[in-house]
Order: sequence, then structure tokens, then C-alpha cells
Amino acid sequence: MPVKDISAKIVWIACAALWAALIAIALLEPTILEGPPTRLGRNHELGLLETLQNIMLLSALIVTLTTIPRANDRLLRGWLILIALGTFWLLGEEISWGQHYFSWETGGWFAEMNDQGETNIHNTPDGWFDQKPRAILLFGMILGTIVHPLVKRFRNGRGLFDRPWWLAPTLASLAPVVFSQIAALPERIDDLNLLAISVQDIFRYRSSEMEEVFLYVFFITYTLSLGHRLKQRKALGISPAD
Repeated sequence: MPVKDISAKIVWIACAALWAALIAIALLEPTILEGPPTRLGRNHELGLLETLQNIMLLSALIVTLTTIPRANDRLLRGWLILIALGTFWLLGEEISWGQHYFSWETGGWFAEMNDQGETNIHNTPDGWFDQKPRAILLFGMILGTIVHPLVKRFRNGRGLFDRPWWLAPTLASLAPVVFSQIAALPERIDDLNLLAISVQDIFRYRSSEMEEVFLYVFFITYTLSLGHRLKQRKALGISPAD
């Protein structure tokens, strides 16, 4: 009996609905995405896109933490702990470890090195804590959700990395990867300098921020899929090593 996964169809519907709602807001009332007004302008860090990022990361962290105790394999447990630590780190960085909500002043090393004057390290100039990790994450997501399943289909069930079973994402996590790149299209088009106008100005949202929303949705689907398949394997009596 095959191991069941979470519904890829439901994930596609949820991602499509979220993307459509965000695009509608961007076109009709973009100030919702920009955050509440302050005496210095609008606080983008408390806007809808940034808030959704935090919600997605917190949700993924909760799912991961609830799955760890059920892991019946030492390596899987270690992998889940690593995901939990990474998700916690990303959440902390996204909220500048509380600065966005408690509004403390930035001082010391952060005031000198942070591009946006915040208490986080992903906005430092070298990009090693922002663009480069994001590129590595996106490469892994594309490899796992697109290349691996295609190879598996054309090689009679043998993918790029079939063991351990929990490492590769499944097709249930494909939708957030696709929508992350759809969300990033305005910025990608602007980078090519092919048009006389900015596509981002037309849609009136920051592509990188909406892209991150769906990148973090991927964490939820991946960890939900792991937990669901783990439960199915236990019910079927499948060995952790298989």
C-alpha cells in the first residue's frame, strides 16, 4: 500500500488564492501592503507581506516542533531539529529579533554594518546572510520539487536522492515554489531593463517580499508532508530505514 501525502491539489488552490488576494490588494489598496503610517512615513516592516512572512515561519516552526517527538529515526530527528533552528533563525531575522515590534534604537556594530539600520545580520552588505542563502534555498527547492520528481518519473521510480525518504520534497510542495517565482517576475523583468517603465510600479508591490511569503509557505508544506508521511509509514509498519 503506497504512503499517502498531503493533498497537492489543496496546496495549489491555497497558493493560487493567496497570490490572487495579494495581487488584488496591491492593485486596489497597496497601502495595506506598505504597513501602518508613522511620523516618519509608512512602516513597511509591519505591512501585510512582512506579517505574512512571520506567520508562515511561525507556523512552519510549530509544525516542525510537533513532528520532532514523533520521529522514529535519529537522523530524521536531527534533520527536523536543524529545520526548527533554521526556521527560528529566519523568524528572528525577519522581525529583527523584536525591533520591528518594540522599536528600540539600533546601535553599535548593527548601526555601522546594517544597510537598513536594523538589529539583524541579513541586511549586511556582503550578501552572505541574505541573497546567497536565498539562492541556495531556491536551488534546493527547485531541485527537490521539479528535477527530482521528473527524474524519478523517467527512471522507473529512481530519483536523484531517494534515501533517506524524508530528505527530498514531494510534489505537494511544488506550488509554493512556482508561485514564489511568479511573485518575483516583476523584479526579474525590471532587472532586464527591457521596458521603459517599471513593472513593479505597475503592480505596486515589492517582488522580493512576496517571493519570500511563498518561500516560507514551502517550509509549511514540506514539514506537513514529512509529518503526514511519517504517520502513514508508522501505520503501515514501514521500517524507518526503508
